[in-house]
Amino acid sequence: MGAEMRRRRAVIVGGAMLALAALGAVMWAVDPSWGRPGMLQAAPAQASGEPSGIAAAGERAWPPVQHLVRFAAIGDSITYANSPDFLGGRTGSLSWITYAVGPDLRFVGGWARGGATTEVMAANAGPEDADVLAIIAGTNDVARNVPFSVTAANLEKIVATVGARRVVVSAIPPRNDNAQGTEAFNEALELFVAQRGWTFVDAVAGVRDGERYAAGMSDDGVHPSEEGARIIGTALGQALM
Repeated sequence: MGAEMRRRRAVIVGGAMLALAALGAVMWAVDPSWGRPGMLQAAPAQASGEPSGIAAAGERAWPPVQHLVRFAAIGDSITYANSPDFLGGRTGSLSWITYAVGPDLRFVGGWARGGATTEVMAANAGPEDADVLAIIAGTNDVARNVPFSVTAANLEKIVATVGARRVVVSAIPPRNDNAQGTEAFNEALELFVAQRGWTFVDAVAGVRDGERYAAGMSDDGVHPSEEGARIIGTALGQALM
C-alpha cells in the first residue's frame, strides 16, 4: 500500500470515529443513562384497550382502571330523563347515570322510560351482561296506588330476567304531591330488599328535606333537577362499586 493510500484511509477512519463520538454526545445529552452498562431502556407497553392514565393532548386523563364494574339500570323518568339515546348508552344531564359512570364503572345497558310502572319495566327488561343491576322504580306505582305486593312481584321478575350477579335497589325520590305515599313505599321497599338479600341504598337522601324535595333539587316536585341527578348518581355510583 502506498503512502498516499494509507493517508487517505487514516482520514476516512478518523472522520468516522469523530462522527461516532459526536453521536454519542448527542444521545448522552438527551438521556444521560445512554450507553451505560445495565441501563437498557424498557420498550413501551403494548396498548391493552383499557385507560392507561396517560392521555393525548386534549383528552381526559383517567386514573388506571383497578377493577371494572359493568352495570345495567332499570327505571322510569328518574333514570331515562332527557337522555338522547338511552339504549345506545347516551344519557342526559338529568339522568343519574351520567354522574355515576367513571373509569371503574361502566353503564352497559338496561331499560327505562318516562311514566313506566314496575309492571311495564318487567315487561321490557331483558338479559344483560352486567356485574350489577341498579333499580330506581316505584314512583309511578305510588302515583297509581299500586299495592306494594304487586310492585314486589314485578321487581323480582326484573331481577330474574336481567340476571346480574348483584342487585342494588335505591329508595325512590320524593313526590311533593304525595310525601306520605313515597315515605311508606320506601319503608316497605327497604324491608323487601333486605329479605331478598339485595342491597338497599337511600341514594336520594341528599335531595330530600324531610319527605319533600329540598330547595333546588327539583323543578316540579317529582323529577330531580340537574343538581339532584348529580347527587343521586354520585351516591348510586358509590353503591355499585
